[in-house]
Amino acid sequence: MTKRIGDYISNRNMNKFKDIDFHDFIDMVDSGLQDEEIAKELGVQRNYIEKLKYEIKKDY
Repeated sequence: MTKRIGDYISNRNMNKFKDIDFHDFIDMVDSGLQDEEIAKELGVQRNYIEKLKYEIKKDY
């Protein structure tokens, strides 16, 4: 079985998303915090915050 780099990156990104408490995330977004502030507070990179916001807007 060969592993692809995409599988590794996908798994790594999913692990980052598992570490985020979505109730806290939603509260921070609703309170008007900037992406950089949310990322610093949750301990993740800003691009993860942007991806989460996109996924939430897409689904809801």
